[in-house]
Amino acid sequence: MRVERLKPFVEWLSERQGSAADIDALHQSLCRQLVRLGYGIWRSGLLLETLDPEISGGRIIWSREGVEEVQVTLNPHTADLSESYARSPLKIVDDTGHTLRARLDKPILALPLLQELRAEGATDYMIVPLAFTDRRRSAGLSFTTDAPEGFSNEDVEELEIISRLISAAFEVRLLRHIALGLLETYVGTQAGANILDGLVKRGDGGRMRAVIWYSDLRNFTRLTETMETGELLDLLNEYFELFGVAAAKRGGEVVQHIGDAIMIYFTIPPGSNDEAVTAGVVDAVVEALAGLEVANAARRARGAVEIKCGIGLDIGEVTHGNVGSLRRLSFNVVGPAVNRAARIETLTKALGVPLLMSADFARTTGRAWLSAGWHALKGVPDPVEIARLP
Repeated sequence: MRVERLKPFVEWLSERQGSAADIDALHQSLCRQLVRLGYGIWRSGLLLETLDPEISGGRIIWSREGVEEVQVTLNPHTADLSESYARSPLKIVDDTGHTLRARLDKPILALPLLQELRAEGATDYMIVPLAFTDRRRSAGLSFTTDAPEGFSNEDVEELEIISRLISAAFEVRLLRHIALGLLETYVGTQAGANILDGLVKRGDGGRMRAVIWYSDLRNFTRLTETMETGELLDLLNEYFELFGVAAAKRGGEVVQHIGDAIMIYFTIPPGSNDEAVTAGVVDAVVEALAGLEVANAARRARGAVEIKCGIGLDIGEVTHGNVGSLRRLSFNVVGPAVNRAARIETLTKALGVPLLMSADFARTTGRAWLSAGWHALKGVPDPVEIARLP
């Protein structure tokens, strides 16, 4: 082991311990440092398992192909991925807990990755299991060289030490990524960011101008009594997915799934034009309803129950705040606009249309609309003019 070679790395790492650099940026910086120190790295892979509803993990590949290149790949939860993992060097180091080294200019293990690397001109490969505190998740750091003599034994020993020294920095960033991803999934992007920023006390929050989208399924009580559990959950997921995706494209954020209801808000930034947001909300609703028609055609074709719903829209000042009991808090949106949107949605069934909105909202959109009359809404002191699309 060459201490004089490791010392510059330790100094470099100590300067980055408090850095806010993302995982991929830290990995790229590490590879550049190793090249400067003379390790002859041609390619390096950072392989991480995460905790996410959509992806099982990812890999970050740095390569020195004349022009430096970084590739980030996220892996969905699939059976094919499990098969790929079973035939990978990462599986071996996960099972053994030890570094795997493979000289690629000699007979090698029958692993597709090693064969691909040798075909590309690599001469030596190693992968080090990263010493994360959570041992249930895979984590490995690999190095490949195209130097004719491969890695020296000292190179291998020092790269193992380097990998273990930097593992904590990678884990901290991975845990933050996991935390933010789960918070975004379960409480929403804005609420998740608020929580990580320290707004965790009951009562934390603030006022904002926003559009409220409130949607409810038709005949949900009957559906719960007549459908199998799996079918009911599939219906709910399809409905929530269609509406949530359409809204998210225009900046909408789901506040709550309340049984069969969904509430979404669209923040209107201070000083901005309402129409810049409200026109997008109309587009999102139109897209969601069009998607629902396509989904229902497919459901009819296979004999499944159609998804019927109503949507109410309103605009106004709301409070976005942390509310609940001491040990069970959530960020919620409350205010007159929320109440009106929910009451407007109930009118859609009586008027026989899937979408209604307050005329106050409709006037801000720059779109054509028709008055559906003035209506008394439960809990709202004065009648409200209701609008619909032509």
